[in-house]
Amino acid sequence: MRAIMYVAHGSRLPEKNREFRCFVEQIMQQRPETHQKIAFLEKEDETMALVGETLMEAGASEITVIPMLLFPAMHATKDIPEQVIALKKAHPDVTFQIADTFGAEEETIAVAASRIKAASPAKSAAILVIAHGSATYHEPRIQMQRVAEKLSAELGNPVTLGMLHGEPNYRQVATELAATNDNIYWMPYFLFTGQLVDKIRAGITEVSEHTPNTTWHETNCLELDSSLAPAVLRKITEVSQ
Repeated sequence: MRAIMYVAHGSRLPEKNREFRCFVEQIMQQRPETHQKIAFLEKEDETMALVGETLMEAGASEITVIPMLLFPAMHATKDIPEQVIALKKAHPDVTFQIADTFGAEEETIAVAASRIKAASPAKSAAILVIAHGSATYHEPRIQMQRVAEKLSAELGNPVTLGMLHGEPNYRQVATELAATNDNIYWMPYFLFTGQLVDKIRAGITEVSEHTPNTTWHETNCLELDSSLAPAVLRKITEVSQ
């Protein structure tokens, strides 16, 4: 029997975890598997180990692991595979597949473009898209550079990339943009607003205090939009074939 385990980072805020459950449940409804569960990397009562054991007790002989993450940094590249190896070691007869992340999929980019368009930036405005990034893994930056290029083509505005972690540092990028632009729209390229977006917002506020001639506009993030579901479903299909 095939089962699916959706692995999310998890939030310290219970309401954010509830929102994530609702988002994943929409995806579950579009899959035929009767056994599908959510695991959280930072929620002790729903770890990958516990959820995996539950699925196997229900008869799962093949488990597809879906990282509910935008880009392949530490969680997708190290933490999730290590948890899968531990499960596989304890249950060598069970087959596991790990899907790719979905931050660079066309649906995700389309949602990001819609968020920016909803803010109605002028053609002369600068667009700054800020992602999580990584100081260790290069792939998130490479993928986000492609995302920025596609967003620029879709929006008709130059789109500049900034990262919370790693390069290019969003604060430095924001400061450089403000030197030549008096109107900047910035979008947090995150699944939902949480502590990291709050941290970025505080950083942009600090930059704005030193750039009084620039007006800063924040757009909404991806907000767990239901339009992201096809991107996740595609990743499930790709790894399940």
